[in-house]
Amino acid sequence: MGLKNALFEDQSAVTPAREMTTRSWDRRQQQTQALARLDCLRGVAPDTLARLAACATLRAFMPGTIIANELHPLSCLMLIVQGSVSLTLHDRAGQEVLIGILERGDCLGVVSLFGDRFRGATVRAETVCYLVQIPLTDVRAMLPSAPELERALRQIYQQRLVESTLGRVPLFSRLSPVERIHIARALRPIQYSRGAVMLQQGAIGDALYIIMSGQVVVEQNGQAIAYLEEGDFFGEMSLLTRQPHNADVRALTPVKALALPAQDLEDLLASQPELAKQLREVVEQRKAAGRAIQNDTERQMQLAMVLEHGLRRGTHVLVRDLSLCKPGCTICEDACTSRHGSSRIHFSGLTLNGLEIADACRQCRVGAECVEACPEHAIIWNDRRALIITDACTGCGECVPACPYDAVHLKPLAPVHQSPLWSLWERWQRWRTPVIHLEAAHQPRQRAHKCDLCHGYNDLACVSACPTGALRLAPVEEVFPL
Repeated sequence: MGLKNALFEDQSAVTPAREMTTRSWDRRQQQTQALARLDCLRGVAPDTLARLAACATLRAFMPGTIIANELHPLSCLMLIVQGSVSLTLHDRAGQEVLIGILERGDCLGVVSLFGDRFRGATVRAETVCYLVQIPLTDVRAMLPSAPELERALRQIYQQRLVESTLGRVPLFSRLSPVERIHIARALRPIQYSRGAVMLQQGAIGDALYIIMSGQVVVEQNGQAIAYLEEGDFFGEMSLLTRQPHNADVRALTPVKALALPAQDLEDLLASQPELAKQLREVVEQRKAAGRAIQNDTERQMQLAMVLEHGLRRGTHVLVRDLSLCKPGCTICEDACTSRHGSSRIHFSGLTLNGLEIADACRQCRVGAECVEACPEHAIIWNDRRALIITDACTGCGECVPACPYDAVHLKPLAPVHQSPLWSLWERWQRWRTPVIHLEAAHQPRQRAHKCDLCHGYNDLACVSACPTGALRLAPVEEVFPL
């Protein structure tokens, strides 16, 4: 019996307890055996498969149904039991790209399981599909005791990550999924720590580098001339011109990249003349852009400001249109104070292209320093792409100096006021109970405080309170296009 029938076997009839127990045991065995036949779970121990089956729900999708959206990653691990689905995403130029077709035995949701929430794909049912759905919370709870499951899923994650990264690069997105898979086999994963020099000016190029995650700055003779992030590539100029690198490339955050060795790139361009032409066009565009910024003092200052204040670390920034805002107005800050006890945003006159940028949390997508510094893992992402501080915060304050943008502060916790009757009861209990000198549990007296885009509310207090519409949450590309 297949997994589809095993999970939905009719048990509505009244049966004796012993028979029901036998049927439940048989059903669980059938589920476990069905999971074992899926390629994505090959080699996973039977007891782990049984635990997965206990959390599983079978879902059916008709052709054309959108199972997951690129901007809203899956919250479940989904195993394909029957049918096929397509994976698509948009490259950096905004064009939709087919990443591949997945069929029986493959799975979805591994990117959400191991990666960040900003990297996803649109999943569409191409045929009638039956998918086993297991909440990621349950899967994560199993991983520490099921290393073979983690290995199997992480291998799929790495493969999916490379394929989606290539798909996001306009240079490669026009290739077929099969051609991108061929390129992926030649790629070497490499990681850089924050501040590391990834390419050095004057050195001879040996590879093309594609950014999987993280943000980098390109500096020529110490002057920032470009900013690159996920889906961008670099190192091509030296390979095509056969000249040393004309700039340093430095990691602004921890960076994961893919390196395509020079010989593999040369072979690829020889077999793909159109790709070679596009790459040469990119080289000429970048040369022109570099010359333009070197001759544009204002643009240089703007880029330096963007890097210094982390304006591209997140996806959006709070800005206000000075032409719509009355001088000295603090309505937005007052609204923030009213909702949260103290203002999480301030304005210090930082302006860019006619917009004043709020001093607030940048909601850093990659390598958030506050997250790295927190010993309690109390700073996490919510579904609105905001970093929130949970009740696990002990008020240790490690996150405050870690933030390079002075966006995190410590806020005293208000004392809990008890009723007189409850206080009397506590005093009586202390009187009648022998005193045992034990170290009391630490009760935090303060807590980290920062903008979390009004987590738990349906609006932003500051934006809703603005009477002229001057304040808004703007995409970073609008504030400083690259």
